[in-house]
Amino acid sequence: MKKLVIIGRGPAGISAALYAVRGGADTTVIAKDGGALAKADLIQNYYGFENGIPASELIARGVRQAENLGVKLVNDEIAGIEFGENGYIVKTIGGEYEAGAAIIACGVSRNVPPIRNIQDFEGRGVSYCAVCDGFFFRGKKVAVIGSGKYALSEYGVLKNIIDDVTIYTNGESPSFDSAGVRMETKKILAFEGQEKVGEIVFEDGSKESVDGVFVACGSAGAFELSKKLGLETTGNKIAVNERRETNIPGIYAAGDCTPGLQQIAKAVYDGMIAGTEALKYLKANA
Repeated sequence: MKKLVIIGRGPAGISAALYAVRGGADTTVIAKDGGALAKADLIQNYYGFENGIPASELIARGVRQAENLGVKLVNDEIAGIEFGENGYIVKTIGGEYEAGAAIIACGVSRNVPPIRNIQDFEGRGVSYCAVCDGFFFRGKKVAVIGSGKYALSEYGVLKNIIDDVTIYTNGESPSFDSAGVRMETKKILAFEGQEKVGEIVFEDGSKESVDGVFVACGSAGAFELSKKLGLETTGNKIAVNERRETNIPGIYAAGDCTPGLQQIAKAVYDGMIAGTEALKYLKANA
């Protein structure tokens, strides 16, 4: 049986892993933190805990349960998902993981910086996927917006096909080794252009002409991953059916990144469905 990779180790991701590994799937969960739940304090509305339970303890219990059943847990930052010969390749800052199926359970955050006009130029020079759209900017001048390792990863993808690439950290200090990287740290005020984005306007009044902008702030979340794969979305969430299937075979989504209540109980249910359905898919396509 091919491998299952789950992105996110919150309640949805861990629940999916529990059901998949018990069914015999080689299951790996990749995440750099516990997601939105890790930012909560005391959980008082989840079944079975009469006095509530600290969010950190609930996360830790789920992780230990998964590890005891044989789930592999990887602490790393997701960079993207690509199509591969045997299904998919989940790329992280530290490596690559082949998967026959994948479950996206990494929450709903959309890392769009507060830059004036950015949404007006989405699809008109502003992109969220270097792998998807970099080809269209060959021989042109592009910018990557971000200050973390995800931005550096997108920069690397673009440098393979485009000579003139610059990372704009938007006033933040880079969290990566910037040696050999073309970079600008000034704070960005707005994007300007006619039919397409054409200029970056900085807060100091200076401007820089560009042909394209690739947004890579923070880490790659569900929104960014959906853009990379071409998943259908509804608002800022991934569209799924009752089996938690996306529009691409072998790719499932669960938890806060899908429509519905953002509650632990719903995330656990979503994870159960996604995990069992992904298991069926792997067995059918072994």
